[in-house]
Amino acid sequence: MTELNGFEQAYFIQTRQEIDTEERARDRLLYLAVIVLGAIAVATCLSRTAQEFLLRPGALALAIPALAIISTLFWVRRKKLEQISDRWFVLHRMAVRHFGPDRAKETLEGIAVRDLPTWRYISEDFTLNIAFSLPVYGLLILQSIHGGAAGQWWRTFISIIAIAAHALYSYPILGRMLRDPLPGSADPTPATDNTPQRN
Repeated sequence: MTELNGFEQAYFIQTRQEIDTEERARDRLLYLAVIVLGAIAVATCLSRTAQEFLLRPGALALAIPALAIISTLFWVRRKKLEQISDRWFVLHRMAVRHFGPDRAKETLEGIAVRDLPTWRYISEDFTLNIAFSLPVYGLLILQSIHGGAAGQWWRTFISIIAIAAHALYSYPILGRMLRDPLPGSADPTPATDNTPQRN
């Protein structure tokens, strides 16, 4: 065990504060997405004209930007999660140097870095992206059905392309596992022949 010097203590505290700040920023992005979709839903439910508009070709001009907004918000949330992940890995290395590898596993930093490369932290945005996208997918499917019935096959084509493009763009990004930006063992003790190194 080693003592943290003044710089390391200040760095540790500041980094933990930055993690909290990034988490609040991620929450604000989620609130914004809720407000945008909520406003669209309320306007649609309360207005007969809006409901009729959703069956017209012009509704594509609303649905496709809505998917773009959802993708952008969750992409930004993903980037902030990666920044948070990087900070947790750095703090964990400091905890290992201070407490040693065994005790560091029992710290919050140890718990975080153990679960960051798993599904635990990315499942929220992956699932929410699906939930937020489903109403827009439904609108595009409605466009596809009415476009086919009216002989406007271009509406069907655009709707299918929009859904496929959104799925191919957003889900691989949101489903990608987080990783340690500094791969290798956090244990400062060099590995011996009997201690396998971690990649």
